[in-house]
Amino acid sequence: MFMFLVVDAQITIDLEIPSREVWNQDPDALVSHGLVWFTDGSKTLEGTGAGVRGVRPRVELSFPLGKHASVFQAEVFAISACVSENLKRGYSNQHIQICTDSQAALHALKSPRITSQVVLECTNSLAALGQRNKVRLVWVPGHSGVAGNEEADVLARKGSSDTLTGPEPAIGLPYSYSLGSIDNWTREKCQEDWSRGDRVAAGQAPD
Repeated sequence: MFMFLVVDAQITIDLEIPSREVWNQDPDALVSHGLVWFTDGSKTLEGTGAGVRGVRPRVELSFPLGKHASVFQAEVFAISACVSENLKRGYSNQHIQICTDSQAALHALKSPRITSQVVLECTNSLAALGQRNKVRLVWVPGHSGVAGNEEADVLARKGSSDTLTGPEPAIGLPYSYSLGSIDNWTREKCQEDWSRGDRVAAGQAPD
């Protein structure tokens, strides 16, 4: 497993995690000014996807991430894709608010120790965007009727059902996934060997 250390990323980013009650009372007040974006990740039986919904400006983006990416990776990728869209638009001296329902992604992006390539790439992009803008990452409760979040969820689900263009995996496999895959493969090989041994013992020809 690779360990990436970010000593001084110089990220001028605010992190805000309002309570669910605050969102329920007045959701518009939390995102009342500046550029407002919502991001989300989704994993279904069909695959994994990421979605970005711009409220100001109005933007809809959907990304298929294949079958192997985790929900956490999809959530971080969605934020990274949102940041990339802002960088592409060349914003300067703007208040940019990016809302996500993944507290795990938010905490990973603010951590000084990074163990994920997708988190590292997102952190670097945030640092670049934060050099010329005021960036705020905001947690939003999922499936609570917040329009932007619900729309980002739809886009993420669309991405999970779309066909990935290019080879798998779209994102580097997480360490835990790799260990699980190796363990499953080992179990399957052992089962095959045991089955072959049983057939030989019974006088049957092995495969």
